[in-house]
Amino acid sequence: MILKPKILIKLLLGLNLLFLAGVFFYKGISFELFISFEFGFLAQNLIIVFSFLNYKNFIYKAAKNYTFTQRPLQIFAKKPHSFPKIVKFIHVDDDLKPKFKSIFKNTLAFFSLFKLFAYVFLIAGFLYLEFQGLMSIFALFCAMFVTPIAVLIYNFLIRKC
Repeated sequence: MILKPKILIKLLLGLNLLFLAGVFFYKGISFELFISFEFGFLAQNLIIVFSFLNYKNFIYKAAKNYTFTQRPLQIFAKKPHSFPKIVKFIHVDDDLKPKFKSIFKNTLAFFSLFKLFAYVFLIAGFLYLEFQGLMSIFALFCAMFVTPIAVLIYNFLIRKC
């Protein structure tokens, strides 16, 4: 699947306007609804983008240390056997007890400075809007539905292309 970020951005912005219009239609036009909706949309997408970039960098760094070997081309296919093969399982406990180094490495993959910044932005913005009397929980939750719906539509469109 080839990623097409322009389509996703257009979907996000279009659904943002559509959902915002729906919130205005349901609750009435107000500055409080607009600010809460757009803050929720921005904060959620900041968290998603920073998480994506962090995991992407983690995977690229891990892939540099990995050596890929190409399988030989299978020009001639063998006739499949009709009898099932007997598989023997070997009991190995290595996967059940992770080493401290792998735990630390995976923890660093989850946490990053930008991702923590996005969460701090979400909490600080939420508190600021609440203390200023501009918070609308309904608009905030409606904004949280924009991105998952846009991603579902995007996946449907990409599979059709």
